[in-house]
Amino acid sequence: MTDISIIYVNWNSAREILESIGSVYRHCAGMNFEIIVVDNNSAEGTALLERNDISLIKNSENPGFGAGCNKGAAKASGKYLLFLNPDTILENNILERMTIFFQKHPETGALGPMVLEADGSVHLGAGKSFPSLFFDFLEHSTLAFRFPEHRIMGKPYYSYWDHRSTRTVDTLIGACMMFRRDLFFRVKGFDEDFFLYYEETDLCKRAWMAGYRIYYLHECRIRHLEKISTTKRYGHVEQMVFQYLDSAFIYFSKHHGRFYASLWKKMISGIYLIRYLVSGNPVFFSYCKWGIGHVQHRNPNV
Repeated sequence: MTDISIIYVNWNSAREILESIGSVYRHCAGMNFEIIVVDNNSAEGTALLERNDISLIKNSENPGFGAGCNKGAAKASGKYLLFLNPDTILENNILERMTIFFQKHPETGALGPMVLEADGSVHLGAGKSFPSLFFDFLEHSTLAFRFPEHRIMGKPYYSYWDHRSTRTVDTLIGACMMFRRDLFFRVKGFDEDFFLYYEETDLCKRAWMAGYRIYYLHECRIRHLEKISTTKRYGHVEQMVFQYLDSAFIYFSKHHGRFYASLWKKMISGIYLIRYLVSGNPVFFSYCKWGIGHVQHRNPNV
């Protein structure tokens, strides 16, 4: 049995995936791993990924990130499943460090690394609290970002604590997360109702509910050139935010009920109405209108 299955989901990001794979070979030589790439019907084709060291799965459509991960996991033989975004570069041997931590801490269900931005600064979204009405108020009102070191205002992103230390977190960033194989299949993998965003939060929620713990490991480091694939797909940040809001509504409906989710929508609408009135930015008004309109559960341009 392979120790680790590294799973990528590709959508017009073959070059980025090859760079990421290169960093795996640089830092993880000697480790027992396999590489699986699931292509979600990329317009640019898959010629660059036709390599002997890559198990390539081709979808005839784009079912979303979580669905692509599930398809890769179904083919994986590893004891541990590492889900990596195309735009990630390993900075050290995270495969060895994560497997050692799993072996020493059997209560651990999933692990995530320290995530560095392109400029080398620490990305605070590598570990987050589970979403709630209050935490989303802090995030969308920008209070969480204006007062990151405050123990309450900084709670959504744990921005009040030193990210150069290891600790349990509610949920991990989907760009890099390693799961125990048996747990992943026990909780039935990613929920494919999420096309993009919140699928990792939902999966981590179910891992905690199954009795496992989730850790952020500061000794493991990757660099994340964030939003390369999503920017290619959506073109504008506004459309990415709509997809993010759609997925958030699905999450709140699933874990807190439709009434709670409806309250959340009204809150989002109110926040962005106020931000529009203060700034005059028409983008904020479009988010406000989203909050009182129909929720598109699936991206219409799949």
